[in-house]
Amino acid sequence: MDIRTQSALLAGIIGLALGISMLLRQQRARVVTLFGVFALSVGAFHFARFLEGLFPIVDDAPGIPARVMLGLTIVLGALVPSTALSFFLEFLNFSPRAARYGRRTSLFSLLLGLTVGATPLADQLWARVAVSAWVLLALSFSVSLLLSRMQASEARIDRLRLMYLGIGAAGSIVFSGLDFLARFDIPFPTLGPIISTLYLFFLSQTLLRLRLMDLHELLGKIASQTVLAGILAVVFIVLTVWVQKDNTSLYLFNTTVSAFVMLILLEPLSRWVEERVVALFFRQRFAFLESVRQLLRRTANVIEGQQLASMLLDGINETRRVTHVSIYLLAEDRPGFRLLDSRGPQPALFVDAGTARALVTRTERAQLLETVNRRAAELKAQPLEARKAREEVKRLSDVRAAMEQMRAGITVPLMGNDRVLGFLNLWDERVPEAFASDEIALILELADRFSTVVENSKLYERMRERDRLAALGEMAAGLAHEIRNPLGAIKGAAQCLDPKTVPADDREFIEVIVEETNRLNGVVTAFLDYARPLKQSFGPTDVNEVVTRTLRLIQNDLPAHLTLREELAPDLPRVDGDAEQLKQVLINLVQNAAQALGNTRGEIVIKTLKPERFGDFRQPDSIEIHVTDSGPGIPTDQQLNIFVPFFTTKQKGTGLGLAICQRIIKSHGGTVAVQSKLGDGATFIIRLPSLPSEQPASETPLPEGTPMPGSIAPPEAARAETRASRREKKKKQRA
Repeated sequence: MDIRTQSALLAGIIGLALGISMLLRQQRARVVTLFGVFALSVGAFHFARFLEGLFPIVDDAPGIPARVMLGLTIVLGALVPSTALSFFLEFLNFSPRAARYGRRTSLFSLLLGLTVGATPLADQLWARVAVSAWVLLALSFSVSLLLSRMQASEARIDRLRLMYLGIGAAGSIVFSGLDFLARFDIPFPTLGPIISTLYLFFLSQTLLRLRLMDLHELLGKIASQTVLAGILAVVFIVLTVWVQKDNTSLYLFNTTVSAFVMLILLEPLSRWVEERVVALFFRQRFAFLESVRQLLRRTANVIEGQQLASMLLDGINETRRVTHVSIYLLAEDRPGFRLLDSRGPQPALFVDAGTARALVTRTERAQLLETVNRRAAELKAQPLEARKAREEVKRLSDVRAAMEQMRAGITVPLMGNDRVLGFLNLWDERVPEAFASDEIALILELADRFSTVVENSKLYERMRERDRLAALGEMAAGLAHEIRNPLGAIKGAAQCLDPKTVPADDREFIEVIVEETNRLNGVVTAFLDYARPLKQSFGPTDVNEVVTRTLRLIQNDLPAHLTLREELAPDLPRVDGDAEQLKQVLINLVQNAAQALGNTRGEIVIKTLKPERFGDFRQPDSIEIHVTDSGPGIPTDQQLNIFVPFFTTKQKGTGLGLAICQRIIKSHGGTVAVQSKLGDGATFIIRLPSLPSEQPASETPLPEGTPMPGSIAPPEAARAETRASRREKKKKQRA
């Protein structure tokens, strides 16, 4: 057995292994299947050449085994360009017309191989030379497909990679053709099987990585695999070379032992070799990997989100491998993502729901801008008759718009409890493709670390808020007792004074004492309401009905120059809530809007709607309540503090009304936020999770006598509820 036969055996085994491994993969794409068939055909051809070398033709009179092996080699050789054309046409996304020509060429190649290999023509030298020439010509056509796609590509990085693919394919064809010189007794090194095997390995890595690797990463992978193969070969030789050839049992035993040793050493040795190769040939990349690993170790015990974000951004920025790095988190006041912190030129401060929706609905762990641009260019080069293709082009356009707004070359979603909490974005605008696969893997680890901390921080904040309110409740009980007793005495003493005995100029002071005592008592009452645990009675609640009842309750108490209007969404799902507490929230918001309008003629609108799902993959749908007024609006600096307890802009306000509203809404699992511009009114947005239901709330029968949502109540019912509300107010004033 000479070196040519051994190299053919090696190429055959590797080609068959690559093909089988591709075909055994689950959920494989069509291009992966075609590559598996292509690799199997190349491996089978080289394996047939190995078998042909075992049965050489002697004195131009081949025996039956030699004749069968020769014919099999010819047929399998003619099959290689057929599978190659099928693979490259699919891989390069050529038009159906080009695919038809490719299928015809493949069919002709297969028929030619069968005509020569299965007939006496295989014994003729000219016939074998003709088949070999046709095979090389057909494979050269595959190279021309790569070159034509390279010239048509708009992206420079794609042109470079396709050029590498073309060079590798051309090298495999040339050296495989030179191997035939040995048939004419012309000495030449047998390099065709080795080059073609390396090229198959390159193609397999390209497909498995789902992105074309750059030349540096490819060379590093080939170098590390070569070194690893050499080390494992040495291990095998050391364990088997000293065994005598006639001692079959000992040889099999040592072979089995060497196989176990290689399996044990494979993973750690492979990782060590790859690190050494990267450190030797690609120092900048190795330095980035080491910096990120150290950053992971430094942040292992950090539990505060803002601190961890600063450490991550500073650590990544100090590597000098990025020009932009930023973190976005899900906003609580409105749908979208707000910039937490960044390094480099500042990106957009807020990415709204419409812009970020394309990123949220994707299931990939990371989005690469280069991949998005390349896929969009491929789709634009194809006819877009299919609706699916048009939808994908639009989705890719939305993804690119979101990433450009966040200045992201790679964006990694921060996942927590099956929902997107935010995004970690990196970008190096100096190069089209900045990160290799192992670097992306470490970036994903950073994102997972930060996601865990953010989720734990939210849980810790909820626990701390619960403990704070518990302590506040205990303090409030004692504080109310200590304040209310003196207040009652002061008020009683002031009221016991006979106005006739008090000079006329001093009577006003008595009224001030009583009025301010009542106001202070109201502050204590509101403080107790905020501090004490909520007594809630949850159940399926129709929000439209709550809005309708609230309007009937307060519309007669509003000044005549104010208009109160409702806009109720039909088929609104129910929520799990306390109707009385939701009514309290709406009354407070409407009263605040009325006070903001003052004596100015204006309008207050309560609107219900069902927004589109955003941000959460498995979280239930939600409903929204908008309370909008046409008043002067809220200044931007005050919007950050309006829900803070005791913060007020009113002369006689307690500053607890909106804080209590926020607490009630949070206890319902929802959020309340404000949107306002000076001179353009204000809108308070309440978002509540809805109950899953087959029937909308409006289809559920209401108790007898209950008006439908949006309808006008009978005058008797409206007057009765108005009288009840006035009695409640008088009781509170007397208290």
